[in-house]
Amino acid sequence: MIQAKRHSNLLLIFGFVCFLIFSGEASGAEAPDAADPCFECHGDQGVNKDSEKDGIPTIAGASAFFLENQILIFQKEARPCVEKVFENTEEDLPADNHCDLAKDLSEEDPRALADYFASQEFVPADQSADPKLAKVGEKIHKQRCDKCHAEAGSLALDDAGILAGQWKPYLLEQLRNYKEGKRWQPEKMQPKMEELDEKDIEALAEYYISQGSKQF
Repeated sequence: MIQAKRHSNLLLIFGFVCFLIFSGEASGAEAPDAADPCFECHGDQGVNKDSEKDGIPTIAGASAFFLENQILIFQKEARPCVEKVFENTEEDLPADNHCDLAKDLSEEDPRALADYFASQEFVPADQSADPKLAKVGEKIHKQRCDKCHAEAGSLALDDAGILAGQWKPYLLEQLRNYKEGKRWQPEKMQPKMEELDEKDIEALAEYYISQGSKQF
């Protein structure tokens, strides 16, 4: 009886240790050197809490697959290279051109960066939403986006980035980039984006920002 209980306790401890390891806590989730330029724009551990930098997304908590894929897309210049990250500051930032930064990475850096930021906790941006417009956006999301961006775009497991709780200006810019074909997207996504008008885009963004405090 005592041995069985001891065995059960050991299994519980083992399971907890495994959880910590895979969540990045037990290993300390040490940031690779290549992450230093990322912190200056995307915030500590990839969480952007600065409302003056609301054109920059939080990258913490997204899936490693998605993050590594975005680095590769920047390397191929298959999305805007972000010559000017945001306009509300005169700071001299290291990330003037994401494509150049991505191309300067070593062969191992994209995976190391993706693994690190994926192990961090996503924190939604502190911003308010228009409830009426968010309801319109919810309908559009359920009709067009929900299959790939489940639970209001909050699941890292979707490998599609985190939409819920991102900064509104960033969401608006990226939705417009997708509609105009400026950013690589899955083939099945493109016609859905092309059909959106500006009001649809604004409503979608409002819905996603309204879900930040609800999903996290």
